[in-house]
Amino acid sequence: MVYKFVILSDEVDDFRREIEIDAEATFLELNNIIMKTCKYKTDQMSAFYLCNSDWERTESITMDVMDDDPNHNALLMDKTHLSDLISQEEAENRAKLIFIFDTMCDRGLFMQVREVIEHKHLLAPAVVTEKGKAPKQEGDLDDMFKDFNDEMALYGDEDYDPDEIDLEGYQNLEDIESAGY
Repeated sequence: MVYKFVILSDEVDDFRREIEIDAEATFLELNNIIMKTCKYKTDQMSAFYLCNSDWERTESITMDVMDDDPNHNALLMDKTHLSDLISQEEAENRAKLIFIFDTMCDRGLFMQVREVIEHKHLLAPAVVTEKGKAPKQEGDLDDMFKDFNDEMALYGDEDYDPDEIDLEGYQNLEDIESAGY
């Protein structure tokens, strides 16, 4: 059985990819074909998230174990087959995923199964539609925080007034440090 995914971006309007991949392929194979068709560097971290019908993330599949907890059963791309997490019924109901290609800025691509092709198998995934240029791989962290000023970033409140802090008796940082704080 083959799943046909359509992949879109909320950053680039004309970006569209359609990929056919065998249901028994691993998420790593899906990762690799996406990275290749988008011309992304493969040395960057990436992840898949299964989503519910409202695009809320429900389950993650990563390249490496991201958690030090030995009791946490991480789903790894190279060990998890698409069919392990996306049943034929879910695929026929247009299963949704998010592919995160920029983990620092949490940027990704939206994926949805558009077709299930029964009685067909593929040895390797194939890009069947390639339109538009992919969003750039690495986001601009400075741009991400451009709307924050120092006070908002530190205190989370645009109404913050540093003059309201009671620093009576403290003239500078040395005074605070000498008081044991």
